[in-house]
Amino acid sequence: MTTKTTMAANPPEKVPRRIAVILGAGQSGRNLLDLVLPLLTRDREIEMHGVFLEEAEVQHAAELPFVQELCRVTFSVREFTSEHFERALTLRMRTAQRALAVLARRTGVPHSFRNIRGPAVRLLRETARLSDITVFEPARMMAPPATRPLGGRRPPPRIAVAITDLEAGRMALLAAVHLAEGDAGRILILATAELARDRPALDRLLRELLPAQPPRLRILPPGGGALGLVDAARAEGAGLFVAVATEELLEPPNLQLLREKLRCPICLVRQWHERRNPSIY
Repeated sequence: MTTKTTMAANPPEKVPRRIAVILGAGQSGRNLLDLVLPLLTRDREIEMHGVFLEEAEVQHAAELPFVQELCRVTFSVREFTSEHFERALTLRMRTAQRALAVLARRTGVPHSFRNIRGPAVRLLRETARLSDITVFEPARMMAPPATRPLGGRRPPPRIAVAITDLEAGRMALLAAVHLAEGDAGRILILATAELARDRPALDRLLRELLPAQPPRLRILPPGGGALGLVDAARAEGAGLFVAVATEELLEPPNLQLLREKLRCPICLVRQWHERRNPSIY
């Protein structure tokens, strides 16, 4: 009886979705926050949690006596001490916090911000297990182009969606559709060979979520695992990688693989279902 009463008082439609944005890899996190904007404007029942990651590995490197910093403008070299590191880290954290607050005010979404220090992979894993969606940047982002196209705006990024099974893959694809604002031309499906054996079911899912235009589909060779997904995303020039936060993908070696091999932001979906009466693209 207690369980039924609790469920009635808190229907799934009223449970806030938790979106975690891991900041710290970039200078301010503004580009990462811009990527999640379509999710924030689609649903009023959302909480955004900014997490500024202070990597223990990076701090340890700054404490070594032989670490040097190269100025990209003057090409001069100077010693980089732990004091310099702390000052730079504090500045980046405040900048990221301000960017998060501006986005929250703009969208009217409740938000929180905290900084945590420790091993990056362990902190990512803990955050992804507690959030519906976790977005973060890899250890080394692809450098932006030196010049922008005419008009001053970069084209929207191509979104690679990794699907290994239909039930969980539906959540990842649904999140990707929202991130792409319904533009199927931006979405690329990376489907495993095992999933492709049930091609009619996969095609039905794609038609259901993207009825106007089917997204491009790439079938991966069998046995590639997480590395096969990452290699395919890189080969396709993905600007955002979306995958289900399965226990297998959250294993430390696979998270480390995502951080080290990808050159675009990563979106891990633990849970994402459509609300009642959704607006259809």
